[in-house]
Amino acid sequence: MIRFLALLPLLLACAPVPMSPERAEQLCRQDLAQADGVSGRVGVGIGTGGAKARGGITVTNQVFNPQSEEAFLKDCIARKVAGEPEPTRFGISVGAKT
Repeated sequence: MIRFLALLPLLLACAPVPMSPERAEQLCRQDLAQADGVSGRVGVGIGTGGAKARGGITVTNQVFNPQSEEAFLKDCIARKVAGEPEPTRFGISVGAKT
């Protein structure tokens, strides 16, 4: 029993730290572009090899159940604060470079 009490502080130190709503919001804002299931990116630049361009689009299964940005953010924050796992998502990304 004494050994268990001696190890208790070490075990408590390994417990997951609860997520604050502020930190959850920061993390959820990174995924906000996927609220409707479609996101894209475009880049243009000039380098030593000449002009460069790149672009891409990502479509996920969220396209079948789109949410407004406000609803997505609210659900995501609540899920992260409660410590619930991320929903399973799958999708495809297509990109090109010139």
